[in-house]
Amino acid sequence: MLTQLHIENFALIRKLSLEFSSALNVLTGETGAGKSILIDSLRFALGERVNLTGVHDKGVRTRVEAAFEVDIKKLKSNELLEPFLEDGENLLVLRRELEDGKTKCWVNGRITTVSTLRDIGVSLVDIHGQYDHQLLLDAHSHLGLIDLLAKVDSVKAKYVALYETYASLKAKLDEVLLLEEDKTRELDLLKYQVDEIERANIDGFDEEALITEKMRLANSEKLHELVKKVLDPLDSGEPSTSELFASAMRPVKDLVRLDPSLEELIQKKLEDSQSILEDAISALRNYEEELTFDPERLDEIQSQLRAFELLKKKYGTNLDEILEFLTRSKKKYEELANSENTKQELVNQIARIRPKLETIAQELTTKRKHAAKLLKSHIETELKDLNIPKANFEVQFEKCDDFSGEGGDKIEFMISLNQGEQPLPLAKIISGGEASRVMLAMKKALIEVDPISTLIFDEIDANIGGRLGSVTGTKLKEISKLRQVLLITHLPQIAAFADCHIKVTKRVQAAKTEVTCDVLEKDEKVRELAQMMSGKKETDISREHAREMLEKVSSKA
Repeated sequence: MLTQLHIENFALIRKLSLEFSSALNVLTGETGAGKSILIDSLRFALGERVNLTGVHDKGVRTRVEAAFEVDIKKLKSNELLEPFLEDGENLLVLRRELEDGKTKCWVNGRITTVSTLRDIGVSLVDIHGQYDHQLLLDAHSHLGLIDLLAKVDSVKAKYVALYETYASLKAKLDEVLLLEEDKTRELDLLKYQVDEIERANIDGFDEEALITEKMRLANSEKLHELVKKVLDPLDSGEPSTSELFASAMRPVKDLVRLDPSLEELIQKKLEDSQSILEDAISALRNYEEELTFDPERLDEIQSQLRAFELLKKKYGTNLDEILEFLTRSKKKYEELANSENTKQELVNQIARIRPKLETIAQELTTKRKHAAKLLKSHIETELKDLNIPKANFEVQFEKCDDFSGEGGDKIEFMISLNQGEQPLPLAKIISGGEASRVMLAMKKALIEVDPISTLIFDEIDANIGGRLGSVTGTKLKEISKLRQVLLITHLPQIAAFADCHIKVTKRVQAAKTEVTCDVLEKDEKVRELAQMMSGKKETDISREHAREMLEKVSSKA
């Protein structure tokens, strides 16, 4: 529910903070006092589009902050809220600012986008007025509401478990049928691709080793020359490095005999160096013996590398990717070659599941139609109480072309408000003075399952009189026992039911017009209701009537 609203520099509101009741909140005031500005400011905080002409002064920061307490269960089921909440938190603060044409939004102090703010707002507040954003007007929500009324959870769970298998089989069958559309061409292409890769014989292919061998073969003459230049001074010169090293080692032994400390310091290091030198010479001799120029082997390697480079261009950037492509292509070829058998098997499996699915879907439809019948009766009764006696509410059922995750039904709420008229979709038919009463009736009928916790009526009393106002007030009071309600009214018969009565006033201060709000106590409520009944000037009779009205409402509570 909405607990607080803080507004700064929004239209005629300079700075204002309001706290709300969890039940019925009523805004009253003279025509043009600024009541709708409060609703527009809330729309602004909820991320809605608001006509900002005259709302925002250039060079001044507009800021609106709305705080909500939300049910923990609801929080857990709303994925949108997860990034903004710590464990155990149930308070949401939505803030939106506008300055120099730029807007910024926050949820619980974390910056976000206007679209995210709007998506969150839709799940928190249901506003009925000139710019409706209502769950009930969205045909996509109607099936879910009927299912909540029908209490189909256990049947739905059985259906969904079977439907997932059905949908998976259908998807596989669609793939097979798609492949069969050009089966011959696809088989030829797959066979060519598989043959081309297998001919290259690349299993275990070592590109790096082949490139190294190619370089050695292509440069064998130069390598011979370089090896000779290295070996000659080391092992073939007069004297060679090896001989000089051996000559140097002979007096080292005498040194060590006279000074044993030189054994570790000199002798072992020189012996190690001599050993390394001999190993290096031996390795170079072996390398020299292995160097050959084999033009046939060079051609073979170059051919293999060219073939592999071509495969990389077609099937992958490295060996693993090419082999993976080969595996996939073989599997696809096999599936396509045997697609007739696969297709028939899938068709048979679907045929076995479909009757079971049909049975459960029909069970869902039966429960839904029963709930729809009760909803029709309930809404039409509510509308009669609200002086729309000839209303005809229907829940239109259409059979889906195929099963969906929700069953076999498409559902939409339809209504006609006058006898003899054909029911039309809810979003098309309700407008003008009857709109608020229709929505009120539906909210009342769906109150147990409607997930929106805060309801706002911007024009609840349009085209209704005193007697109907009392009926409307009673229904709003009943709704407010389960949902928070916020509304604007000019009727004292409705305002008398308020748990929180807020008077909106337009005042001129320091040559500037400003909208202010006051939460009324008991005596102030009497004066406000008296003024609403008799005009701006209250009378003894209107005050007495106002007291009686409040006492009567209090006795019904």
